[in-house]
Amino acid sequence: MQHAKGRIDDPAFFIVNHSIGGHVEIAEHLQETAAAMNMIVLMTAAGAPLAMLGLSTPDLPQRNCIFMIHPQVTSAVFESKEGKIVFPDRPTEYPCSYARKQGGTDIAFTNQNGWRFEVHIGRGDEGSWRASLADDAVSGRAFSPFGDRK
Repeated sequence: MQHAKGRIDDPAFFIVNHSIGGHVEIAEHLQETAAAMNMIVLMTAAGAPLAMLGLSTPDLPQRNCIFMIHPQVTSAVFESKEGKIVFPDRPTEYPCSYARKQGGTDIAFTNQNGWRFEVHIGRGDEGSWRASLADDAVSGRAFSPFGDRK
């Protein structure tokens, strides 16, 4: 039988693979997609958890990303300046650039309120993020729990 190579979040992927005993195929697909960085945790400069930045697949120079509230965020961090910039209104998907470079990976996008986000993850899966609007800026720490393996 033919091996399905669809996206894992595609219902057809599960139907096709389930019908051919897809456990092996799903595991292989997860290994293939694990090479791409698909989630980045953003923290405040003090290291408090703030948000998770989810990135769409496949791993292309132009991807989509969305902020999700980190499960360990406190109300103080959520109401802080960083929290109001990262979560200005309702969840919104943003087109973002994604570039692997020798020193790591860079992601950049602009949110619905005009804040320009730049995230850099170095070779050790740790890095930083910065959001700027005119003369105002906030920044913090970032890391990719699943890395960016090639």
